[in-house]
Amino acid sequence: MISVSYILLCGQLLLLLTVILLQCLEGIQSQNSSVTDGPNAASSSPSPGAIVLPFSEQTDTVKYEVPVDGNNDTMYDYRPPSPVVLCKYLPEEFIHCQDPVDHAGNYTAFQELGYGCFGWGGQTQKEVNHTPVFCTALEDIECAEPREFLRGNVPCIKYTGHYFITTLLYSFFLGCFGVDRFCLGHTGTAVGKLLTLGGLGIWWFVDLILLITGGLMPSDYSNWCTYY
Repeated sequence: MISVSYILLCGQLLLLLTVILLQCLEGIQSQNSSVTDGPNAASSSPSPGAIVLPFSEQTDTVKYEVPVDGNNDTMYDYRPPSPVVLCKYLPEEFIHCQDPVDHAGNYTAFQELGYGCFGWGGQTQKEVNHTPVFCTALEDIECAEPREFLRGNVPCIKYTGHYFITTLLYSFFLGCFGVDRFCLGHTGTAVGKLLTLGGLGIWWFVDLILLITGGLMPSDYSNWCTYY
């Protein structure tokens, strides 16, 4: 009958042989890889008399195509090893961006320029138009040209001092006299509402519902100002 100690001894010998075999296979694999990389390393290594520049002083340049005016493309020399980044990649605190261009509903001008706000306002994300804006790197900031560029995806939203709660109170207490529509800039309908005393109450009630549901907004398509 085979003893337990004999079985353990055979298991240890088998484990030792397995470890030795794995080490031999690793040695053969590393030797093959060194032989394969030998010609590549020899071709990439510099000659004994050559002078190798540091990585930061290498002069390899890349032609980088950057749009300047939205229409014309200008080629600039850009050195990727350099610590100087392109101006359009600067953080927001190092650039100054203009307000979105207002095309005032002129779709032809919007198509010619390629950016700007054709329409303003909107209650949801899908309703709001977005546009890039013209930005300039600050004067004392060093960056790769050009210093003026288009950047961002700014929503076409503006605020002109209209508050929802204030307008709703005007509509509830003074809506029969058209004060709410006067405040929102709807002068023509406000006069009609005043002369009819809020349409004998019907127009007054309808405007309350329109205000609450978002159907009655400022005439300049601006959004409601917030209190925070």
